[in-house]
This record gives sequence, C-alpha cells and structure tokens, in this order.
Amino acid sequence: MTRELVVGVDVGSQGTCAQAIAPDGEHVATAYVPHTLSYPRPGWAEQDAREWPGAVAQALAEVRRAVGGAAVRAVSFGSQLDGLVAADAAGRPLGPALIWMDRRAGAQCERAAERIDPDRLRELSGCNLDASHVAAKIAWLAEHRADQHAAARWFLLPGSFVAWQASGELAIDPSNASSSMLLDVQTGDWSPEACDAFEVDPASLADIRPAHTVLGPVAPWLQDATGLDPSTQVVLGCGDDMAATLGAGVVEPGVACDVMGTAEPVCAVVPGPVLDPDGVTELHPHAVPGGWLLENPGWLSGGAYRWFRDEFGSAEAARAAATGADVYELLNALADGAPAGAAGVLWVPALAGATAPEWNADARAGWFGLAAAHGRAHLARALLEGNAFALRDVLEAIRAAGHPPTEVVCVAGGARGDLLRQIRADVTGLPVTRPDDVETTARGAAMLAAAGVGLHPDVPSASRAMAGQRSEPLQPRPEHREVYDALYERHRALYAGQVVPRRLN
Repeated sequence: MTRELVVGVDVGSQGTCAQAIAPDGEHVATAYVPHTLSYPRPGWAEQDAREWPGAVAQALAEVRRAVGGAAVRAVSFGSQLDGLVAADAAGRPLGPALIWMDRRAGAQCERAAERIDPDRLRELSGCNLDASHVAAKIAWLAEHRADQHAAARWFLLPGSFVAWQASGELAIDPSNASSSMLLDVQTGDWSPEACDAFEVDPASLADIRPAHTVLGPVAPWLQDATGLDPSTQVVLGCGDDMAATLGAGVVEPGVACDVMGTAEPVCAVVPGPVLDPDGVTELHPHAVPGGWLLENPGWLSGGAYRWFRDEFGSAEAARAAATGADVYELLNALADGAPAGAAGVLWVPALAGATAPEWNADARAGWFGLAAAHGRAHLARALLEGNAFALRDVLEAIRAAGHPPTEVVCVAGGARGDLLRQIRADVTGLPVTRPDDVETTARGAAMLAAAGVGLHPDVPSASRAMAGQRSEPLQPRPEHREVYDALYERHRALYAGQVVPRRLN
C-alpha cells in the first residue's frame, strides 16, 4: 500500500520551509528556500510577493523528490501574519508586499483613532491600534500609492495570496483575518465599523473560512513545477504563530507557546474571548475552530542575539568557522560563564521597539548598570535574561486576564538551547519544555492539511496525533528565584524610567 503524507509549508519573512509529515507525526522530509527582504527606509520592510509562489514550488518539488513514491494527500500553509498584498483581479501583486515588521502607517493609525476609539477597536477586533496591522497599511497605500490602491481588486494577507496561487481559490482563515484589525471577533466576519474607520471596502477582502478548509486540487502550474499528483489537495492554512502553537500540540488552556525565532511571539490558549487589562496581548482565533489565543506578536529576540553575534561575537564566530561548532552554542557558553542576574546588568529588549511590558514602537534597547568589572559574558547573559523578562511581562498580562499559564512550551530555533530555556524557567517560575522537533510552524500547517482531507477527524485530533514528543521539563531553580524576582522589579522600573541604582554584589 502506498504511504500517504501531508506537507505543511511555512511561508515566513526569511524563507519558505516545507515539511512532509506522516499522519502519525513522523517527520519524513524538509526543504528550505530563502526569501529576499528589503528595507527601503527606516521603519519600512518589504518583499516581492511574486517570489513566494516560486519558493513554495521549489520547496515542494524538493520534498516531493525526497519522499519518492509516497502519495502527498494535501498541502497547507502557516504564513507570516500582518503583511499586505494589494492584487488585481487576476491575483497579480501591484507593488511590494508591506510585511509584518513594516511600521510606516503610524499617521494612518492616528487618523483612524479620530474615527473610532482605540479601546472600542480593541473590544471589537481584539487588536491594538498599531501600524503593524493590515488595515493601517491599506490606509497608507490609499494615501501614498493611490494608483496601486485604485487598481487593487483585493487586499490580501500573505497566507491568502499563497493559497490562492496554489489552488486558484481565494479565502482567508480567521487567524489571518484577525491580524488585520478588521475582524469582528464576536461574529467572525468583517466588521463594518472597523472597515469604516480605515476606509476599507469589505468587498475587497477575501471570504473567511476555517483554516482546515479544502480549497481544491493543486493548480496546474504547481503540478507541473513540483510533480505533485493532480489529486493533491490545497488546504487553506492559518497564521504562522497559530500554526507554530498548533504544531507544538498546544490546544488546551493553561499552556503558553513561546516561539523563539527572530522575533518571539507568545501565544496562550484561553477558553473564550477575553482581553488583558493593559493591552500587552491581543485576542486572536486559534487554528483550532472555536479556539482562542491571547498573543503578543513578539519583540526582537533571536534577532537581537544575532546582532550581538555580529557586533560582539567575533571571537565565537571565528572559532565556529575554524572548528565547525555552532556559533550560538559558543555564545551560550559565554553567557553561562556569568552568574544568574549578570552581576546587576540589565538589557532592555527593544532593539526594534517594544511589545512588552507595553507596545511602544519608539522604545530603544540598551544595557544598564555597567561597571568596569563587567565583560562580554555579562552582556550576553543580560541580553538572554532581558528576553526572558519580556516573556514574563507577557505571562503576567495573560495572568491578569484571568488565565494564568502553568507551563511554557518553547519552539523554533532558540528552543534548542538548554540555557535559554532554563533562564525562562527561572525567570517565570514555570516548567519549560520543548518538542523534539522545534520547527513547529510547518508541522502545524501539516496538521491542518491532515484534518482537511480526513486523515484525522478534526484539528485537535490531528494535533494530538501529530505533535512531536516533548523533552522533560526544565524546572525553576529555587536558588535563582530571589535573584530574578528582584531583577525583574528593576527591569520594570528601568522601562518606566524609575530605576533606583543598586550596589553590585
């Protein structure tokens, strides 16, 4: 009997990753194709959306060759959130996609606030009024690229655009729709009130369907490019944060998923629509139909560590090049040489603005408390601890919403580091674990593919059957709790500009 597989495709800002997964969760093959990023001005971030279908086709072709004669039943997507693709009626992009890290639309948010109270918008959509979201980007396009705006038949998010190209059928799932600021979270449909605030015609937005909806067979061009069978189905998919959370098996309340990538989104499953009192998290539908997440979109975490590598880690980079060692393992060893608390040094995790303990695009990063006795090891450890303090900020907000997490599951590349997970356990006071396969975004998309074509009866069943095994949890170390509790208070005071100097030990 021919073996059946599904393929999940993670369409991110850095690249496209496709994973072939068996219905029992066995990982069979992976392919990765990088993307090009453009930063035309400070605060702007663009990609050519026309690259994405080609990258998807290349990754799927590589996976198809790797799995040999196995039958690929379905393909689905976990795609970067918050990007805008303005497309004509035939699906052709009319200009560069404004991706999730693009924040050029601040003035459009200010004008929208004159039409709708930001608290009302948050109550309606679950979203903070923020320039990263698609509604503001559509308004920016109308003001600054009027020709593109006028020619656009559709305003799409990356996931909708890619699934349309792959299948010929246009739709959007609730998680992607929610990140636009235009979804009414109570009705599950586009909000006329929110659309009016940003002067968006709801008819220019795709129809909303569940994430595991089968759109139809792969388009002929994709069959030709990949060798996929004409019977292979395209399943709609969801946003990448939701796919990563689903792929980690996080479908029940009480668990938070910490996505330790370039940015560090944090998602916690909650039993129903709820908002935290301070707006640190947003409310979004989960990939599981009827499920909900409190989500913080993340601060520059792994990206900040990469910056440290490039600016301060030349010794480790040279050693890695000479020996073949992983440069981040060498940097982790450097940081592990400093004591818990980094001898009083604090890092403000705002290298690209802050999302914790508040959303503030103008916040800036820095080390505080430096003395001549400190060295690179203290700087590295303080950076890792600052990221963990931001995680605690988010968990505290979720706790304030009435749903305190009892466990943290770390995924993505940063989750491989034992030191990074142990610091998170010590700082948060919660057990911290990770799946054996930490690249869970593509796995979550594969779960949607499997549920869509009936290999599992529903999405939660697919998640339970296909999630990888988790490591033994790292427990908080009592001897470090007092150090980190005191330092966390200083972290919050430092952000608020009320730091009280403290004598170093």
